Amino acid sequence: MGMLLRESDRHAERIMAMVQSATADDQGNDAITRSWSRCLNEYRLHPHRPHKPTIIESAALEDRCERKADVIDCARYEMTTLYQQLADADSAVVLTDTDGVIIHIVSSPAFAAEVAPLGLRTGGVWSEAEAGTNGMGTCIASAAPVAIRREDHFFSQFSQLTCSAVPVYDPSGEIAAVLDVSSRSRHMQQHLGDLKEIL
Repeated sequence: MGMLLRESDRHAERIMAMVQSATADDQGNDAITRSWSRCLNEYRLHPHRPHKPTIIESAALEDRCERKADVIDCARYEMTTLYQQLADADSAVVLTDTDGVIIHIVSSPAFAAEVAPLGLRTGGVWSEAEAGTNGMGTCIASAAPVAIRREDHFFSQFSQLTCSAVPVYDPSGEIAAVLDVSSRSRHMQQHLGDLKEIL
């Protein structure tokens, strides 16, 4: 327990130091530092405090899924195919709406059970304002593909995961959803490449 607290403290201190020492130019070139800065300064999150996952109620989730039914229908087959191509039992292919709410997920039952307490399940809210720097939320905030390695996450409890996410656009060019691969694997670049290939 003491070792975990020390690691968490070191993680939080690293984030604080990076944000404080970054110049405006540094932040302009570094998506992670910009995200950490938003988490600290705009959302008033603190990396020392453990994050409690936000899960929306089932009625609200059903409403969101109904509004995004066309996106879910289009993505369902591609998500299953991507999951099979990854051949990584410790991964999940995730679809969120533009608020960062998970509306569909493809994963092994074992991995799904392990990550559900982190909020990585349908109804989990992964916006930056709720979950700090993470693949899905940072992709929405930056409106661009992102890859968030383990220690890049704002909250240390997510540092076991590597997340690669890309925006999904509607015919008018607006972001309609985010497609993400979250995994214990360190093959982040491969996952991001696989996502870009599908889109």
